[in-house]
Amino acid sequence: MKVLLLSPPFLRGYMRNARCDFVSLSGTQWYPLLLGYCGAWLEKCGHNVKLVDAPSYNLDHQTTEKLVIDYKPEWLIVYTGRISEDNDVAFADKLTEQIGCETVIVGPYASTFPKETLKKAKRVKYLITGEFELPVQEIIEGKKHAEISNLVYKDGHEIIQNPEKPYLDTKQLDQIPFLSRFFKKHLDVYKYKTISEPYPFMDIMTGRGCKWGHCTYCLWVNSYVKGPVYNCRSIENVIEEMQFITKEMSEIKSIMIQDDTFTEERAREFSEAKLRAGIKLKWSCYARGNMSYDVLKLMKRANCLNLHVGFESADQGILREIKKGVTKDRMTKFTIDAKNAGLRIHGDFAIGFPGETKKSALETIKWACKIRPHTAQFQLMIPFPGTPFHNELKEKGWLKDNMPHYPELLTEELETMAKKAYRKFYISLPFVKQILIHPYEMFFSRIETYYRAIPAIFWKKYIR
Repeated sequence: MKVLLLSPPFLRGYMRNARCDFVSLSGTQWYPLLLGYCGAWLEKCGHNVKLVDAPSYNLDHQTTEKLVIDYKPEWLIVYTGRISEDNDVAFADKLTEQIGCETVIVGPYASTFPKETLKKAKRVKYLITGEFELPVQEIIEGKKHAEISNLVYKDGHEIIQNPEKPYLDTKQLDQIPFLSRFFKKHLDVYKYKTISEPYPFMDIMTGRGCKWGHCTYCLWVNSYVKGPVYNCRSIENVIEEMQFITKEMSEIKSIMIQDDTFTEERAREFSEAKLRAGIKLKWSCYARGNMSYDVLKLMKRANCLNLHVGFESADQGILREIKKGVTKDRMTKFTIDAKNAGLRIHGDFAIGFPGETKKSALETIKWACKIRPHTAQFQLMIPFPGTPFHNELKEKGWLKDNMPHYPELLTEELETMAKKAYRKFYISLPFVKQILIHPYEMFFSRIETYYRAIPAIFWKKYIR
């Protein structure tokens, strides 16, 4: 079959491929991970695959439409976003009608309320929830609809949702070809960047799901691989991919491991294996703020560069409410340990959880400036449909335009606090010192980012 995997065009600077979608002020573009793994699997199964990541290539609707029509796919696999969903479904409908192909909608966003998403479509008849490699293979190879796990489909005027299959285990994950090999063939690695990683970098996953898996606000643990689950590739398979990248993709300067949370046990196992293999390639990962100093030092020895850490809030009541599972004091100690080990931290802080007040928001900003990660972002919290966070806001009437809107702290005030956080953190003596010590990395390589970000944190409308 001729299959085209599509991340549709939307707004300029839009970033759909991460765990939350937004117009990126920093110009960040992660790789289309989940589409990539699906494409790698379909190629292994003998299908002809093309990948079009329109936002990363700044492709408009007309240019993307021509690319898809010229390829004439028999199957179109469309990855949707939160704020782009109406655009994505309408564009998929248009292409389906013009080409006469079959189309499947996929992705964590589509998995939250799949029937409602499919109802929006006039021509598209299929949607797959959760992990979608095997169900996509099965539907394009003609398996009966009723027998395909994770499939949501139209049968006349009825929409039927099949049960989901068990998550992919180690043996199955090892059978999927290397994502980096697939991206080397299909994408320009120079289209992807993030301020926390050397350029160019590569995204991979060594496992799926989050072993903690209780945070009330997280989209993926409530829609893609749900709950406290962490299914991993064998460490031998991961090391083999690292060796492939080192040998065949010499332009790549670092690897971003996109596992929801790289656990302490996994970090130890990976670091020891990487050291034994003599692989020098730098790498980064997502981590919880409670890893031990010994493991942090081991990670540094294995050439770990950067930890992406969700600190969220300085308010202990809020941390309990969102089921973070880590205290402020523990995360503070972790930050000191990580710095002493020689690791950088990209800190994710958030404004707008239930129970937020001006005092608690200011305390979070003060804490961020005190523990001082290498880089930081201050997210106005997004209540993803299907998460306990969204459900709570909806039940209590605290949603306005799908954003938090509390009786004593309105959306506009939350936006003001988020802007204030950026100003406090980045317009500061410690950040100026960072620029003076690392002028190219911290300033000259980020001129475009500052050009876009400065107006946004001073006077333009907050970009969600």
